[in-house]
Amino acid sequence: MEHVNTTPDCKDDKTSIPKMNPKTPPSRKFSVSDLVDPTKPWILTDGGSSLGFFDFVPQHLREGPWNATATMALFSLMYSLTIILLGANMLHTPAKSSILDEFALANDAYLPYTPSWYYHSVVFFWMVYVAYMVYTESMLSSIAWVSFTLWSWSIITIRHGLCALAPFVPQVRVVAEILRLPVLLSASVTFGVWNFVLMPAICFVFIKDSKRRWNFIKFATGFRLTQLHVFNIFFAVMNGAWAQPRRPLHLGDLDAVFVYMSIYMMWYYFVLDRLGIHLYPIFSPRVPWVIFSWLLVVGLCIYGYQWWGRILSPSSV
Repeated sequence: MEHVNTTPDCKDDKTSIPKMNPKTPPSRKFSVSDLVDPTKPWILTDGGSSLGFFDFVPQHLREGPWNATATMALFSLMYSLTIILLGANMLHTPAKSSILDEFALANDAYLPYTPSWYYHSVVFFWMVYVAYMVYTESMLSSIAWVSFTLWSWSIITIRHGLCALAPFVPQVRVVAEILRLPVLLSASVTFGVWNFVLMPAICFVFIKDSKRRWNFIKFATGFRLTQLHVFNIFFAVMNGAWAQPRRPLHLGDLDAVFVYMSIYMMWYYFVLDRLGIHLYPIFSPRVPWVIFSWLLVVGLCIYGYQWWGRILSPSSV
């Protein structure tokens, strides 16, 4: 989710750069090599808040060691999911075939100049335009792409472009099919977690000042964030569930989601956490109740796989 400005200086969707919290010292300088230097501390920014932007996050969620129970639960969860998926793939995939073979569709599956093709072509450019607005008008510019929201928006955009290109370039079809479920689930997670968990938590738990809370609400309901957090699910559903070609989901789709979510998780915990970029305080590994946040995401993914599987099954057409 694009970084939110919670300072009183927010006037509209084109927010000004927030002022530093005077209680937070300037973040010390660091280089990319610090991320792999074992002599460096885990937290590479003073106060665990990058440039003071995340001072609204309680200190115990951004500084200090990871909670031991949460750490063991995280590694146990990832290990268990990996073993389960590996076992399922070994049992499911025939010895003489590849899981990628299941993503291949008939040559006439992607047709040009159909309503689906025109939809993909038009919306691809619209989504590129929104991304351009984030890049040029957001106070963070390209840094906004550290967020899960922009990752999700990017793969939705890419899949729209691939579907428009697929009738003419068959080589992109497998990539488009691999991205189908990650597009649907990442949009579902972004829409659900932001609108019904994270945004209410930031408004009513983390932000105590009423003026800052109102400024945050105005910012969060502006044009850009509405596109990224509300219209994203519409574009994902149109792209992954309505537009042709439709196909039933299979285990390979779940593999793609697991890889995608795991990559972002490692990015968030092993890079952003160290840089003091706490976009999602409910996922802080420094408290034991973060386990419920992880289980929420796993549950959403499992339920989403079943839900979208029913939607995409031939019997639902």
